[in-house]
Amino acid sequence: MKKLFAVLFVAAALVAGAFAEGIEDFPKGSWIDENYDAEWIFGAGTIELKDAKTGEHIIYFRKEKMENFKVEATADGLALSFYYADTERAYKFIKPVSLSADLTMIINPDWQDNDYKTTIKFKKIF
Repeated sequence: MKKLFAVLFVAAALVAGAFAEGIEDFPKGSWIDENYDAEWIFGAGTIELKDAKTGEHIIYFRKEKMENFKVEATADGLALSFYYADTERAYKFIKPVSLSADLTMIINPDWQDNDYKTTIKFKKIF
């Protein structure tokens, strides 16, 4: 019963957060895409992509360059989505309503019909 209340509390917090400003309200920290050795770092107002093995910077996704940016509550959980013209891709990150800290990531490249969808594993919180 305690787990049920914990899950409901997390869901309520996610829904409440969805009506706030935006990227600042999405979970902050870093997550690893094990398929590409990529580290996704969510901070205050930015998202950074690094090589998870070398730490080499790949790209900063700046909020002012994000198109169709939104944070919303969905049936799957709290979702952050945007289009980034510099990479010619649409991105969606979903924090599922669960006790797991992992995120679902969906990348939709302009040049193909198949989306890349994976679970990125939580590394650390800031």
